[in-house]
Amino acid sequence: MSIVAAAQERSLAMEFWDQGVMMAKARTGDLSAAAEAIGTWQAGSRLSELKAAYPFVEYNTLAEAHERGDAVEATWANYRTTPAPHIDHDLIEAAYAQPKLRALFPFHSDRTLNFSRCTGFPYTHDIPVISPTTDGNYRVTWWHDRSPDGPAIAETDDPHDAVAVVIAHLPDNCGPAIAGTAGP
Repeated sequence: MSIVAAAQERSLAMEFWDQGVMMAKARTGDLSAAAEAIGTWQAGSRLSELKAAYPFVEYNTLAEAHERGDAVEATWANYRTTPAPHIDHDLIEAAYAQPKLRALFPFHSDRTLNFSRCTGFPYTHDIPVISPTTDGNYRVTWWHDRSPDGPAIAETDDPHDAVAVVIAHLPDNCGPAIAGTAGP
């Protein structure tokens, strides 16, 4: 749980977290209702139950997917269908076509396609990432080297080749992403 009180009004902003994922958020001026909602969440309530009891609680379909245990599939589906201009759909489709990558949790950061072996934050950073470049190429680096000046594992002009480089550098026993975080 994260709770912040507003400075100029009687209002509490709340975030409801589970396994490294912000599952829901809420805002209310009713201190008693806020306390009850927190207690309901901490008692193990499902999102739909929390929302039914406290209409000021909001959550999205990705939170529902995390709750069901299919966050990996839902996130891939979101990336494959989004009209967002910063998403390179050729790259997404090339990665999605590979079962080993499709089993990992995808996430974007600064136009870079990242893969994690867990679904919650903090994510794992032991899998190479792919960054589309301004000249239409694909730069494969380790997460900590993803800046334009960092050392590259490879640079290709085809998203399928970039994906092949990532697969060649997967850690041993890199199985499907698990629910939870990379941290303790």
